[in-house]
Amino acid sequence: MQKQLILFCGLPGSGKTTISRELCRITGGKLIDLDEFKKTDVDPLLVKSEIDPPEVRWTYYQKGLRAALALFATGTHTIIIDEVFHLAELRRKIANFCREQHITITWVEVRCPYDVVAQRLSSKPRIGHILSTEEALAMNRLFENIFEPFPTLSDGHIVVENTGSGRIEEVVVCILEKMHRG
Repeated sequence: MQKQLILFCGLPGSGKTTISRELCRITGGKLIDLDEFKKTDVDPLLVKSEIDPPEVRWTYYQKGLRAALALFATGTHTIIIDEVFHLAELRRKIANFCREQHITITWVEVRCPYDVVAQRLSSKPRIGHILSTEEALAMNRLFENIFEPFPTLSDGHIVVENTGSGRIEEVVVCILEKMHRG
């Protein structure tokens, strides 16, 4: 069976983690939390106030990719990772790594208007997240200014508008339908 890596990208607070967890539940895939690697590689004060430099990001991205390889080796077929993935150069490095390892890769870009992010983050505690509500909102604004867009009509790239108007299950079904259409 084909090894499938699904990478959720988008601004902080857009719903990547919530959607990722639901996709894992539905598909039986495994979720790799890059925040666990980030906690050991990045100064905690930096994580909450600045965007860490690309070379630091690449170190914990590599750890996540090695963890994915280990899971694939145990027979797992679908692995999901969520992160901002805002830099095109680092996305290319990930894609090259996956190509070399014969891993099919799908990018799921989660977009969400800032007002919906603010409302969503303010309505419930951020349990299991590295950033508080205020920190996530501030980082959303920082990343918004530097997020490098995907090339138009790029292969293996799905865009999901997570406006908060539908249920998470419906968003996941939409992703799965788009993935199967190729």
